[in-house]
Amino acid sequence: MVPRRSPLCGAIALLSLFLVNIALSGCAGQPPIPRREARAAEWDRKGTEFFHQGQYGKALALFQKSLRAYESIDHRQGVAFSLSNLGMVYQVTGEYTKSLALFQQALAIHSAAGNKAGQSLNLNRIGGVTLALRKPQAALEFFQKSLAIEEKQGNVRSQAIRWNNLGLAYRALQQDERALECYLRAKKLNEGIENLLGVADNLTNLGALYESQGNESKALEVFQTALSLDKEMENPLGISTDLANLGRLYEKKGEREKALDYYLRAWRVNESLGLQERILKDLSKITSLYEELGKAEEVEPFRRRAQELKESPKK
Repeated sequence: MVPRRSPLCGAIALLSLFLVNIALSGCAGQPPIPRREARAAEWDRKGTEFFHQGQYGKALALFQKSLRAYESIDHRQGVAFSLSNLGMVYQVTGEYTKSLALFQQALAIHSAAGNKAGQSLNLNRIGGVTLALRKPQAALEFFQKSLAIEEKQGNVRSQAIRWNNLGLAYRALQQDERALECYLRAKKLNEGIENLLGVADNLTNLGALYESQGNESKALEVFQTALSLDKEMENPLGISTDLANLGRLYEKKGEREKALDYYLRAWRVNESLGLQERILKDLSKITSLYEELGKAEEVEPFRRRAQELKESPKK
């Protein structure tokens, strides 16, 4: 579940600092920022906006442009920043091998320059991909290294992200008590700085843990709260996750009509985002539930859509 919703949030701080430096360099008595560097920074900024809107194709194109611009002037930190952003697009679209290679390249550049913030960002991101590749112990170590840097730097938002991800790793290692401690610690940090997206992420992970322990009423409560927060922040990736979680929970409770409604809503969000892997999962649930409800006439369009996606190249 890493990243779930705002995987570029750690990068925004770096980008903000970068843009502040650009602004300051334009003050009286200072030489103007070189045009290629300024354009690259603007492409990164716009790419980040598209990423958060779920428009991953547009984000990818802009991050590629910024990378070429930085490479053309040998701007090593800019290159690392763009590589890491490209890695996030590939990660969220399920291309983990590409994403891991890009994060590793970015980490090497930041390490050579002694950039602690960049090192932490990419250690955390490598941990996320490693976890997605079902290597939780290795992921745990990457998250711990990143957290150690963030605690020295005093960045509360980044610390919350690392604690949340540690919880995911412990959960994958079937150490639920430690996972719960990490999620609650992350949630407390996010609440302290009013980071609603972070709180929603923590609630989603807490809900999954409660569900696995058979506490369906508690899971339902936190999943619904997460959905409300994600809607408030207009976070499409989080919304689709929350809807699918609620669909799964209602399906377990035997409330098939409600489950179907949530899966259909999740499917529509994922179709708008073009997330093929998620769309196929939604379609599988939708067709199964229509069949169970005896609505054979409703199921055929969803079967055709699933077949169409399976036969098309992966986006």
